Amino acid sequence: LRSMFNIDTILFEILGYRMSLLELLAVLTGLAAVWYAARANIITWVFAIVNAVLFFMLYYQVNLYSAMVLQIFFFCNAIYGWFNWRRQSSDGDKPVTLLSHKARVFWVAGIIAFALAMGTVMGKIHLWLPDFFPVKATFVYTDAMIAVMSIAASLLCARLKLENWILWILVNIMSIAMYAMRGIMLVSVQYVIFLAMAIYGFMQWRRKVNLK
Repeated sequence: LRSMFNIDTILFEILGYRMSLLELLAVLTGLAAVWYAARANIITWVFAIVNAVLFFMLYYQVNLYSAMVLQIFFFCNAIYGWFNWRRQSSDGDKPVTLLSHKARVFWVAGIIAFALAMGTVMGKIHLWLPDFFPVKATFVYTDAMIAVMSIAASLLCARLKLENWILWILVNIMSIAMYAMRGIMLVSVQYVIFLAMAIYGFMQWRRKVNLK
């Protein structure tokens, strides 16, 4: 079972790219989670839980430690999102709302501060915990910014805030480049699809906005 979820265990090769079972399953569950989120369907959180576990294993193996730690948050947030969406609506119509201008400033400032802090920590974690992180992290601050923005977007999604999709659009653009440069091409392609889904999600949720 352990070798089955090793990124070096190749399932098949296509156009010269060696595809592992772990990467394939992580991508497919991620696509399903975003698709259902864009449609404001509560099933998104089931796929999000499985996706977090798979990507935790994947990112550890490619030394993207901020992204790896992010999966712990995603796992917990998926459980919170499931219960919050059930509580918010019993008839299937989700009450989407907007952040206030003051709240938007707060969220932006918080994202920048936490990304800088996380990048600093992850840039040195291989020195502090060499047994767990024997290889230095790659793309330290980009990875950290993506991680923190993803946390903020996930929280806003669980709270049914429209702005979550704006953050996801930015996250996806950054992720397309980072994962392509890191060599996990299917994950990069996944984020191209995520980008299209995030734009679709924004348009779908905007129709549901409750301005009260």
